[in-house]
Parts: sequence; C-alpha cells; structure tokens
Amino acid sequence: MAYASEISRRNPGLFIFLIDQSRSMSHKIGGGERSKSQEASEAVNRQIYELIYRCTKTDGVREYFDIGIIGYGSKADEATSLLGDSSIVPISKLAETPLRMVKRKEKLTDPDGNEVETEFEFPVWFEPVANSNTPMVSAFEMARTWIDDWLAEHPNSYPPIIINISDGAATDGDPLEKAKQIMGMKSSDGNVLIWNCHLSELKGAPPVVFPASESDLPAGDRYAKQLYEMSSPLPEPFLNIAAERSLNVSPGSRGYVFNAGLDELLELLDIGTRAPVDNLQ
Repeated sequence: MAYASEISRRNPGLFIFLIDQSRSMSHKIGGGERSKSQEASEAVNRQIYELIYRCTKTDGVREYFDIGIIGYGSKADEATSLLGDSSIVPISKLAETPLRMVKRKEKLTDPDGNEVETEFEFPVWFEPVANSNTPMVSAFEMARTWIDDWLAEHPNSYPPIIINISDGAATDGDPLEKAKQIMGMKSSDGNVLIWNCHLSELKGAPPVVFPASESDLPAGDRYAKQLYEMSSPLPEPFLNIAAERSLNVSPGSRGYVFNAGLDELLELLDIGTRAPVDNLQ
C-alpha cells in the first residue's frame, strides 16, 4: 500500500508550508477576533512545535522530518523562504533556532478534575505578515524546485506534503499547472500531496471540508474550484484518520477546505501531518 513508508533518520519525511501574506490576510478570520495572518502563522508555528515534540526522544530531537516554509505576498511578486537564507532544514535545526520565544497561557485539568491555568514559553519561527499581492504561482514554483532536489536525495521517502494556506486568488497567473506538476512528482511510496486551506471572512456560511466533488462547492466560485483542483485526493491512511474524527469523507475526497475558520484550519493541519507522524520508526 502506498503512503506506508517508515520514516526514520535515514529516510525522513518532508513538509512544506505555503503561507499567503497578501494584504487581505489582515482581515479578521471568519468567526474570530484576530486576523487571518495572525491565525495562520500561529497555527503553523504550533504545528511545527507539535512535530518537534513528536520527534523528541531521550537523545534529543531526531531528524525524522525536513521542513520548508514559504511566504508569498510580503513582496509584490515574489515568494520567499521564511527561514532566512535556508530553504529546507532538518527539524532538529528548527528546534534549536526559533526566531523568538513568547509566553502563552493554557487551561488544563489537574488530577482532581479542576481547571487550572498554566503559563509556558512557545517558540515562534516566523511572524504574521499581510502586505502586498498574492504571488501563489511563484510559491508553488519554489516548492516544486525544492521538492525536485529533495526527492533526488530521498527517492524512497514517504511522499512530501505541501500545505497551502490562502484566502484568495493568485495575482501572478494560474497556479493550477504548477500544482499539477507537483502532484505528478513521486517517491517510490506515492505521489507528492497538496493540501489547501481556503480561509474565510464569513461568519455565517458553513465550511466545506474535504469535498469529493466540485458539486459540493458553491456554484460559480471559480477560486474555490481552482483550489479544489489543486488539492490531492486523500490517500487511504488520511481518509481513515478523517473518518475517525467523524468527518464525512469518501474515496475521492480531496485535501481541501473551503470557507475555513480557525477550527477547520487547525483540523486540516493536524490531519495533514498525522499519517506521516504515525509512521515514525
């Protein structure tokens, strides 16, 4: 069965996060109080923190994953690595080099069943930005180049996964062809996967989670249709995880959420990274 390769220090997995940093990301996320850029950056930073936790053993952070983060929109027509001069880096390096640490509060339940608030330090690797246009084509081309080089060194790896978080349409052309090129790339264990989270400003309209057909999307929304076509069908391990969460999925469901609020963003990130993490050796 494809998407079953064990992930080890000799045979790591790869996640690439694409983050829309266009000016419209300054608007509040649907149903929330903070901007889409704040929620997207917070969610991805948390997901990286969770991956580091899963890779931490008694001997330190094991290099089970490589990570790349691409921002698009901080400059008019360019995509850039959000890890400085680096492109793809081992997860152990991320663990050692956060941009800064911030204090966070979290409510937990103690052994007696009482709810208590605890404070902890949370690492941040990149900041929220909402600045210019939406050069999504440039972002996917950068990701394609990175993956091409990475697969040459890891031909038998668990297939790389791209998670794209955006609220709108590309301003530098049609990204569909780039996405199709990437989804046609493969390791011996299966094709590269692309997940898309389409953020919302709407408060009343329900999200569409992992649709199996274009007919599940709002009629006439060409950007929803485009991002749906840019999203991979969910392989069986991901379908199983989504079904465990009581989500309505079926063979053909795609890694796409339309009109996503914060809850849907967090769920997409969690399910999108869960299956590879379950394959750690």
